[in-house]
Amino acid sequence: MKKNLRIVSAAAAALLAVAPVAASAVSVNAADTTATTTANATNSNQDYSHINLNGNVTSTNNVTNVNPSFSLTGAAGNVAGNLTGSISATFNGTSATANLFNGQNGHANVKITSATDNSVIYDGTASTVVNNLNRLVAGQSYNVVVNSVGFNFGANNAGKEVTLAMPKNSPFSFTGTLPTGWTAATTTNGNVTAIKGKLDNNGTVNGLTIGGKLTALDATNTNNVVFYNVATGQPATSGNVDVVANANGQLNVSALLPAVQSSYVAVQKVLGANNNTNGGRDDNPVVETYAIQASSDIADQLKAEGITVDANGNFNAKHSFTLKVKSTSEGKATSNGKSAEMTVTFTTANVAEEVAPSVSKTIMHNAYYYDKDAKRVGTDKLTRYNSVTVSPKTTTISGKAYYEVVENGKLSGKFINADNIDGTKRTLKHNAYVYKTSKKRANKVVLKKGDTVVTYGGTYTFKNGKQYYKIGNNTDKTYVKASNF
Repeated sequence: MKKNLRIVSAAAAALLAVAPVAASAVSVNAADTTATTTANATNSNQDYSHINLNGNVTSTNNVTNVNPSFSLTGAAGNVAGNLTGSISATFNGTSATANLFNGQNGHANVKITSATDNSVIYDGTASTVVNNLNRLVAGQSYNVVVNSVGFNFGANNAGKEVTLAMPKNSPFSFTGTLPTGWTAATTTNGNVTAIKGKLDNNGTVNGLTIGGKLTALDATNTNNVVFYNVATGQPATSGNVDVVANANGQLNVSALLPAVQSSYVAVQKVLGANNNTNGGRDDNPVVETYAIQASSDIADQLKAEGITVDANGNFNAKHSFTLKVKSTSEGKATSNGKSAEMTVTFTTANVAEEVAPSVSKTIMHNAYYYDKDAKRVGTDKLTRYNSVTVSPKTTTISGKAYYEVVENGKLSGKFINADNIDGTKRTLKHNAYVYKTSKKRANKVVLKKGDTVVTYGGTYTFKNGKQYYKIGNNTDKTYVKASNF
């Protein structure tokens, strides 16, 4: 039976929650007593803490990413350690929480053991529950196993085949015996990181076991990770790095992080709240230094900027490009799991700054700026008969042609409706005069029915209330009644 598990403690409460959409949770605390269970509880507003199993899931071609996001905290004085997190999943547009089942005597179906000597810290699966959470030591590693995990994706997905996959670089994998009909789809370093099978007639899968290794965090350390500029010794929220391309104008992804690491360092103060210094990195000897890593795959970040990386990690360097980096407080006795992120701008010294191709065009009708989605940008407008520098080729947005504005040699991301520059060819349905004003003709020309005439922009409403199009690629006052087209 699917249940919510609550383990009551003298110091705090603990919960294993099951909800159809919200992330479910399992909580384990130092002093467990008899558990209370509730079937299909939702939107609980009670205060439960400690072990939660968390995750975010995306679905692509029947692949659902299961992302266990745990935080293991070491004991501090008389306060026992704990484990927090949650799991959710989305498949074919249906969101589901991890359905967790009770272990022995209603306790959380979780087991935590030391990665060093395999001693048991918590075991809710034993006939007599073991609870030694007061022995969790910050900085030490532990194996965490959550048993009897399941997902309910609804009757609409009954019988469908799905692949459940752990995210890249996750410390967790699928362990133990898989449900009947389910098989390992991907194995990474000997660990099953993806499994494949069919949902049952109710659109559910149950009996999964998830395990991984975590390092206990220091709950007493509340400080953030901060980047510092090595040259100035001052905090940095963004970075700038100079690099040099090879003779072929190329860089390799392997050279980017070292370039950042030579200019910036990520540190975390580990003094208590009452032991403040003036904040300078070199003025505070009680700090820990953490590795600077890419926030996400470097090749993927470069691809998003229009840079192609080959199989060997080489790419044609632009004069300027960016990379997001991060640093996380983890793996040390004082680590608290906090992260910092910043954007670093790389400048390739021996690659010229790119100049976008451009041409000068004359605006023939007052024009507004639009973005890449054809939405108006601000209230500024370009007035007719003035020049504007644009890309030589038009871009089609929502079925209409636009010119992208070039500013300071770079594409600006602002667009102008090409009709205000090049005009639109229209065929006359009637003979038409060319007007200067609502009462005066511009000349003696009579345009014939069936003639093709280029008009510019939208219509103008004259004093007589009638609408006219501007014709003629010039500044002359030459207009034709719109009703003639």
